[in-house]
This record gives sequence, structure tokens and C-alpha cells, in this order.
Amino acid sequence: MLAAVIGAAGVILIKLSAPPPFDFNLGSFAFWCLVTLVASVLPVRLPGDVLATLSTGPLIAAVFDPNLANPFAACWVALIGTFELRDIRRQIPWYGTLFNRANFVLSTFAASLTLTVTQPWVRHGDAWGTFAQIVLVGLAFALVNNFLSVLAASVRTHSPFAKVWSLSVRQVAVGLLGQVPMGWLMAQIADGVGYWATVPFLIPLALARYTFTKYAETRELFLGTVSALSQAIDAKDGFTRGHADRVSRIAGAIAREMGLGETEIERVELAGLLHDIGKIGVEDRILMKPVRLDDDERELMRRHPLYGASILEPSAALRPLVTIVLHHHENYDGSGYPEGLAGERIPLGARIIIVADAYEAMTSDRIYRKAIGHQRALEQLNRYKGLQFDPTVVRALEGLLERNGPSAFEVSDLPPINYETLAQLRIRLTRDPLLRDANVG
Repeated sequence: MLAAVIGAAGVILIKLSAPPPFDFNLGSFAFWCLVTLVASVLPVRLPGDVLATLSTGPLIAAVFDPNLANPFAACWVALIGTFELRDIRRQIPWYGTLFNRANFVLSTFAASLTLTVTQPWVRHGDAWGTFAQIVLVGLAFALVNNFLSVLAASVRTHSPFAKVWSLSVRQVAVGLLGQVPMGWLMAQIADGVGYWATVPFLIPLALARYTFTKYAETRELFLGTVSALSQAIDAKDGFTRGHADRVSRIAGAIAREMGLGETEIERVELAGLLHDIGKIGVEDRILMKPVRLDDDERELMRRHPLYGASILEPSAALRPLVTIVLHHHENYDGSGYPEGLAGERIPLGARIIIVADAYEAMTSDRIYRKAIGHQRALEQLNRYKGLQFDPTVVRALEGLLERNGPSAFEVSDLPPINYETLAQLRIRLTRDPLLRDANVG
């Protein structure tokens, strides 16, 4: 893919440059190169590892500028004007730099080609025709540019294309497409008033960058909050260190195997991270008991989905997870808790979580038992499908494991358990009053 994209861009540049156009305007070309360089200098890294730049507006302006010999000039503006500081500082490999330049060349060529094809269809003074042309040119640029960007990020991060698209481009699509009419307007003002009059357009471009940055920061803050909540239960019960993370990844893989949309997959993954958050409300003597619980203790433990739902409910961002967390211990035959829901009445996310939770628990060591192994875990899931587990979800997990194996989602980057749980910390502080007093206040 990398070589094909770079090769296609190279062929286009050679074809357009041999021979060079006789009506080439060096001043206009240099101006748009400069404006595009300024707009490209500080890209924003979006979730999904896709970079959003402000170069769309200036490149569209170059495409629409009647003073340029296009598509020759616009494609060369795309090649020269989109260099970033990280290219100069060699923060990315040389082939990454070539791919990014090729991406912009191909996107700009697609926009220029669309403009050329649609030009005979637009009559002088036809406002709607002009509007439609701007839309088509912008779509041609955006489709090529975003497709190649997301595809590269998908390959680089080993993430599904749809997931990268959902996390990055789809969230800022309005801001990216908003640069298209701005680029057309910049070209009209440059031609009718003067190139100097387009400089103030750098201000709204800077505001667009600020918007992209805030989206990335807000999402990072949100995920950081979710991670902190998930780690809170790990801090209280170190014996299940990483359990929520593994359940999240297993559940997300099952949801994707079942063909759910990326928004729903992310909701399932987040619910997997937080499904046991209610255990914060369970007493330590029960939560950390090294042997099986008695009936009374088991009844108290069963309250943790209610606690979890109560913890998440006040947050508007986490509220969509409430029903999944509340019902992740409902059995398919209605024998579960807390409400005894059955079959399709149980939220699909909760039906996925209970399978992922059970599979992870059976394939991980606990202080009161050893893991039973991958094959026996699958046997247990099949034994109780239709009773405790949704058969469709179990089949999805089986299909996923047959194709990719258990290592597809069981590999964890979490460090080994080498920290104190809250209970251990309390014991140590009790034994060392001086340290306890030193940490008060």
C-alpha cells in the first residue's frame, strides 16, 4: 500500500510536470505554498493516531485559484506546502514523510480533476451550480485524504479501519469539511481583492485547530477518568489485577465479531472496564476473602451491580453504560441478578460482558483456585449457553478464538502485581504509627 500510494503520486507529478505549463505564476504558487506551510506546521493527533491538519483550506484555495496553472501548481503546492516540523526534525521515518506528501498530492489531484470535470456544468452566475461544485470538489479531496490517512493509521496501529475512522475523522468531520468553503472563499478574495486579503483567514483556521485539540484533550480526559475508576477496584483488590482490562478487550473483540457498530463496541469496551466498579462498595472482608463466600456474603457481593450503576448514573458521559453494568450478571434463562431479566430483555452489551467476564475468570488464576485453561473454559461456556449465557455471544467468541486464538486479546501490557492494595496499606500504616502520622494532612 505504501509503495502504491507513493508511486501513484510520483507518476501524477511527472505527468503534470512534463512539459511544465507555459502560464505558470510563480508569485501565486509561492504564496499558497507559504500559507499551506503555516497551516500545516502544527497538526493535531486525534484518537486513533490520525493527524488532523489545517492544510485543507489553503489547498482547496489553490485548486480554485484561476491564476494558477492547475492541476500542476496545486499538486506541487500539496507536495511542498504540507511539510511539518516533525518531518524537518526527522521524528517520523522517511517513508512516512513520503506517504504523507503523496496523500496530499493525490487528494489535491482528485479535487482538481473534479473541478475540471464539473466546470462545463456550471453556468456563469449560477449560485447553486457553484455550490454543488464546491461540495463535489471538497468531497473528492476529503474522501481521498481521509481514506488514506485512516488506512495508514489502521495498518500502523493494527486497529480495524472502522474503529480508527469512528475515533478520529468522524468526530471532527464538520471541522474538516468546513475548511472547503473557506478555501473557495480564500481563492475568490485572492483573485478579486488581492492575496494579502486572505491572510486573516488564518485566524479561523487556528480556531479550527483549537477545536480539534480540545476534542482530543476531552477524550483523553474522559478515558483517563474511566481508567482511574477501573484501577480503583484494582487498588482495593490486587488479586484481580488487570481483570477489567482483559474483560474489556475480550468483550470488544466479541462485539466486533458480532458486527456491532463502532459506537456500540466502544460502549461495550468501556462497560467492560467499569463492570465491577461497584465492588468499591463491598466490604474488604468479603471482597478479599481467600476462600469461597458463604450464602450471606454472596448475597452482599451480589449488590455490586447496583452500586456500580449508582456510581455511574450521575455522569452524563458514563450514563449509557449504566444498564450494561447493572445487568452484567443477568443469566440468559432469567436466573441471574439483580432483576432476573431473561433472553433479549437483557441488554446486548450485558450479555457480551457476562461471557467475556466468565471466560476471563476461568482462564486466569485466582487466590482460591487455578485457571482451568482455554479449552475447558469453552466447554463450560457451551455447557451453560442458553442457561447462563446467550448462545449467539458464545458462538461469536468461539468463532473469534478459532480464527485468532486466545492470544488475540489475552496479551496484557499491565505491569505485574507489585504494589500495595488499600487493605495492605492500612495494615502497614497500623504497624507503623510514625509513617501513618507523617501522611496525615
